[in-house]
Amino acid sequence: LFTAMIIAFITVTASSSALACPKGQHPHGGTGSHHKGGWCSYEQ
Repeated sequence: LFTAMIIAFITVTASSSALACPKGQHPHGGTGSHHKGGWCSYEQ
């Protein structure tokens, strides 16, 4: 049950409609205008 909750949480987090990065970081990769599936880094 606990493992299922973790998997569900990761799935929901990974499928969010927009990638929100911490202040000073920029989204990279992913698809679409919201960088779905991308990641954040300090590189421009």
